[in-house]
This record gives sequence, structure tokens and C-alpha cells, in this order.
Amino acid sequence: MTDTTLAVFLSLNGQAEEALTFYQELFKGQLLFKISNQQFKERLDPDLIIPQGEEHFISHSVLQIGGTQLNIVDNPVYPGMPTTSGLSFSVTTGTIQEAEQLYRDIMAHPNAETIALPTENEFAEFYAIIKDPFGVIIQISREKQPDPNLKG
Repeated sequence: MTDTTLAVFLSLNGQAEEALTFYQELFKGQLLFKISNQQFKERLDPDLIIPQGEEHFISHSVLQIGGTQLNIVDNPVYPGMPTTSGLSFSVTTGTIQEAEQLYRDIMAHPNAETIALPTENEFAEFYAIIKDPFGVIIQISREKQPDPNLKG
């Protein structure tokens, strides 16, 4: 499985464009691909039925953030699927200052919410939990021992 890639996938029911911009700016990501429902219909599936008002919805996008790909769409993976359905991110930074800045950048959004205030704990010099504007839980940490082989 050496060629296997794991990507995070968000279905956001009308908030994908805003989320794509937010995560691209927050994590300094590179947009690799984006196609709307209307573009998908025009280019790939002329028989696709798009609900009225959802022509501009993002059918698929790929944002490269370091070694991880974040796929953000508006459409559910399956009918009736709840958005974000328990998904969360864990972001480990190289310095406390980077962790603090990331926390501040997320919390600058009026719809972000702190779940656990920044603190030092057993494994991290900085650790905080937030809910971002799209309901995604993000754990931010600067770990005391970043090498998994030396933990515990």
C-alpha cells in the first residue's frame, strides 16, 4: 500500500466556497482543482439534474496542505448525509508561536468557538480545541515530543 493516499473530505451543503477560501488562507494551501455543479454538467454529464439554486455549488475541489489533501464539496456523499458527520482535524505545529497564531487566526472568524482554551498538558506545550466556522473540530498542538517513536 505504499502508493495509498488518504485525504480528508468535507461535504458542506452550500458553504464549500467559503470553507475553501478559509482553509486555503489559514493553512496556506494550494488549490489543485475546483469544479462547480454546472461545470460538471457541462463538461462531464449533460444529463445531470441539478436542484435549482445549486448550480454554483462546488461539485469537487482539492486543496493541498503540506502532505495532505483536503477535498471540499457542497454535495453530500450520499442522500441525507449529515454535513461534517463527526469529522475533526488535528494540527501539530513546529513552534508554540505557530500554534498560538493558528488559534488566533481561526478565532478571528465570528462563527468560530473555543471548546478548550489553550493550555499546556501532559503531551503538549500548547493544546487547544476549537470548532471552526463550519462545525469542524480542530485540535491545535505544539507537542513536547513530536517524534512518535519517542513518545510515552
